[in-house]
Amino acid sequence: MTIKAIIFDIGGVLAYDVWEHLFFDPDGIVALYQLNNEMVYKIGAKLWGEFAYQNIGIESSWEKTEENYWQRFIEESHLELPVDIFIQLTDKFIKPVIGMSKLLERLKAKNVDLAICSNNTEFWFERQRRKLGFDEYFKTEKTILSSRVGFSKSSTGFEMFQTVVSALNAEKQNCIFVDDRKENISNALEYGITSIFFPSHSEFGADYLSNLFIKMDIL
Repeated sequence: MTIKAIIFDIGGVLAYDVWEHLFFDPDGIVALYQLNNEMVYKIGAKLWGEFAYQNIGIESSWEKTEENYWQRFIEESHLELPVDIFIQLTDKFIKPVIGMSKLLERLKAKNVDLAICSNNTEFWFERQRRKLGFDEYFKTEKTILSSRVGFSKSSTGFEMFQTVVSALNAEKQNCIFVDDRKENISNALEYGITSIFFPSHSEFGADYLSNLFIKMDIL
């Protein structure tokens, strides 16, 4: 099997999961404003359904969508706070997973085709893209987000995987998918893409992948 392309998830693989850490870290929103965990999980799930599959189109902007998200959160949580507080706090929780940028550099140097396949909102992705320098490794047309295609990686029709493979210069049997969630790995495998289960947010994850890629003659 010749591997020509590698498809990466973002949250937990390339970067820390924004939602998880922004809300539930010891210095996150739940602790700062003494909110109930269960309530915030319910609000988060509701807002995910509203914003994670929302294509903002050319008449709007990711900044406006971000403002709308936080306004909805404020309404649902009954907090009397300005939207800007949450937007400013977000940047603190956009962090790279250790060693992954160096691994991407090595793959790029080997002319491996790179792509993103992420369940993501447009505004959190845009902040990740800018802060973490994704443009160095991933072309726009090879960045597949749930907010752009209207489906998640767990969708039974494999829409996200079909879209990302179509964007690559490779057949699905020549691709590897890297993700930290079992349901996404299972769906990718069912679709026919070789998949690697990543140890979520691990500081050793990049070394783990490097060793696998060396054994597979990718690096």
